[in-house]
Amino acid sequence: MPSFRKLSFICVSILLFVTMLGCSTQHEASGTKEKGTSATKDPSGSSSPVSTRTIKDAKGEVTIPANPQRIADISGSTEELLVLGLHPVLTGNTDQANPSEVTPILKKELKGDVSVGGWFQTEVNVEAIMAANPDLIIAGPTQEKIYEQLSKIAPTVRVPYGFNAFRERFAFVAEALGKKAEMEAWLKAYDERAQKGHAQITAKTKEETFAVIEATQKEIRIYSRTGVADMIFNDLKLAKAPGTPEPDAWGGKVTSLEGLSTLDPDHLVLLADNDKNVLEQSNIWSGLKAVKNGNVYRMTSRQNYNEAFFALGKKALMEQLIGDMTKK
Repeated sequence: MPSFRKLSFICVSILLFVTMLGCSTQHEASGTKEKGTSATKDPSGSSSPVSTRTIKDAKGEVTIPANPQRIADISGSTEELLVLGLHPVLTGNTDQANPSEVTPILKKELKGDVSVGGWFQTEVNVEAIMAANPDLIIAGPTQEKIYEQLSKIAPTVRVPYGFNAFRERFAFVAEALGKKAEMEAWLKAYDERAQKGHAQITAKTKEETFAVIEATQKEIRIYSRTGVADMIFNDLKLAKAPGTPEPDAWGGKVTSLEGLSTLDPDHLVLLADNDKNVLEQSNIWSGLKAVKNGNVYRMTSRQNYNEAFFALGKKALMEQLIGDMTKK
């Protein structure tokens, strides 16, 4: 039989081994938490550590990949993602006239290398999003009803701002993805171009007034904010025509032909898809000061909704406006 001294040595050795094993396991667990990694399946199906970060969105807190590789954007932020150096695999920024295709600017930028989930102002196509195999979904206010469905596909960030709130939406998305510096650099360059554009335009127009009007076959709407109006009055800081009505939720106000004649701006940005509209077919149109002096700057409603609410479109549209207003 082994002596008492030998038994004591064996027991102490076993105790030391168990203690060291427990410490090693505890150290490894705390290291994983500090690094913010977890064993997660990547889009290819293999299991590998993925670094994550937790952010606050419109629903509360959500944990997302720190460096997402397959973003499905249905918040209207695809152009902003491209500015931030991110290439989504699915977008909801579709052409106003055809929700099955991306906007003309994105068609040029993405060269067809993106799936389409439908127009982001609708509830979009959940099956198309699932088929895109995203590791992150960026959703907007319109997707509130299908949020639970989306969150079962991939971590979903619910952006609290719609397409009317360009700067707020851009800032939120950039912060969520750790791209604040890139966002600030882009906005700085954009605002500097707007300031220079203001100087170019007002060197010619002085203190003359502007109005943004949309004309369809049924009605006339005077805009004072959102879209092109936001660019004219807030970015380029051009003078708003006296009598411009307070806007509704869409940024404009439906008015009558008589109401337009009393506004009578010096310069007029006209949104109209064709000349068969209630404005240009009336006698009041030819009597407007801006029409008489050749100060009407035309674009389609389609162009306004495809471009004036998003980063790349705003930049292109600003150049068009500055060019049109200074070419004489």
